[in-house]
Amino acid sequence: MQRTFFYINGAGNSEVPERELIQLDKAGYTVALNRVAVDTVAPYVAAAERPALTRLLGRIAPEDEVVVLQLSALGCNARDVLSTLLNCRKGKIGVRCVELGGVDLAGRPEPQAVKMLRAVVRMEAATRSERSRNGLKAARSNGRPTGRPASLSAPDRARVMSSLGSGLSVSEVARRFGTSRQTVLRIRAAAGAPGFK
Repeated sequence: MQRTFFYINGAGNSEVPERELIQLDKAGYTVALNRVAVDTVAPYVAAAERPALTRLLGRIAPEDEVVVLQLSALGCNARDVLSTLLNCRKGKIGVRCVELGGVDLAGRPEPQAVKMLRAVVRMEAATRSERSRNGLKAARSNGRPTGRPASLSAPDRARVMSSLGSGLSVSEVARRFGTSRQTVLRIRAAAGAPGFK
């Protein structure tokens, strides 16, 4: 038999969020308090870091469903919400959102709202990628360095090369300078030193 659970986030400090329970009742749901999970975390916290939501999704059986008032209860952004929905679909857990009319967002065929979420996630990724490319291009044209700053100063890099030249192994040099083997190998390659282990 399918069971219905309810998840509420941001209800203040109250353990029983009355206003949200009244809204669920008005939406036509009969709410059993032992099936209500409440988090009071900020909206920017990812779904995986919301303790009550994580516990709830861990104990729900396949074919059960979760009801939320708003889509934002399922994650901190479009990508996070979509990830939560896809995980629920994988676990055969139904997800209904009162704000979106109560349609099963984790069901098949995929509801229009989820298709829209996918489109928003793709748009955000493309926009982020374009902004990043433009930022790098602008930095290069202004002569600013791009990428991660060097972990060793110029004098330390010279000492690394000197140590390698005196016959120390890459691993030993990395240990002495408190850096990774990869960093030492990059310094050696940038200096055009002959390869050795």
